Amino acid sequence: MGVADPSNRSPSGRLAVTRPTGASADNPFETFIEITAEGAVTAFNGHVDLGTGIRTALGQIVAEELDVSFARVVVVLGDTARVPNQGATIASETIQVTADPLRRAAAQARHFLIARAGERLELPLEELSIEDGLVRGHNRSISYGELIGDDIIRLELAEQIQVKSTDSYRIVGQSVPRVDLHAKAAGELVFVHDVRVPGMLHGRVVRPPYAGVDAGDFVGNSLIDVDESSVRDISGLVAHRILDEIAELRRSAQVGSSQKSR
Repeated sequence: MGVADPSNRSPSGRLAVTRPTGASADNPFETFIEITAEGAVTAFNGHVDLGTGIRTALGQIVAEELDVSFARVVVVLGDTARVPNQGATIASETIQVTADPLRRAAAQARHFLIARAGERLELPLEELSIEDGLVRGHNRSISYGELIGDDIIRLELAEQIQVKSTDSYRIVGQSVPRVDLHAKAAGELVFVHDVRVPGMLHGRVVRPPYAGVDAGDFVGNSLIDVDESSVRDISGLVAHRILDEIAELRRSAQVGSSQKSR
């Protein structure tokens, strides 16, 4: 019977930058950055890409602060079981607001790893450089993965951390191919409105056939009536509600999109 050689075992450690959630013990931390001993880099953001390219932009930010290549960064978006709770994806807040802790997390991981490299290589930090996750100094080098090894490292996200100055940027601000374009062109990209769950209903907003209509105490309500019989025979119709100027039809997922609403 053969016996596995322990020396050939891949290291299983990882480094994560997290912050407490204050939630249940089942999920006490939310993670922003994770680096494995094999060198995989994963970034987590609570927003979703609605076509604006935030997966690409966030990947650039992380790659820049972590000193790894853009191609190595995998960005996880909107998976509520894995990403931080950062609220709704609205008003360009992803880059302006929710990218900030991700940037700090990447910078914090870099500071930790280069400090550990200085100890391992017995060199001062000012004599070290980093290229794609490889720390070099005096003709010696050590990778991020080697620095992590079998250790399970959790850093609590710092509110204040030294990030790179913009004049040192090599990745942020450069044009890179968007990671979503191929799937878009092939019709394979899944957006939130492509999600289907058991028992799911679809809603359609039916607006008046003219523009410029308003409603409120200052102008009253110009909606006179809704002809319920006009929609009663639509296959799969579950219910309708009247909301001021709007007749909202809630229909089952089986209703064909080609069928007109009135």
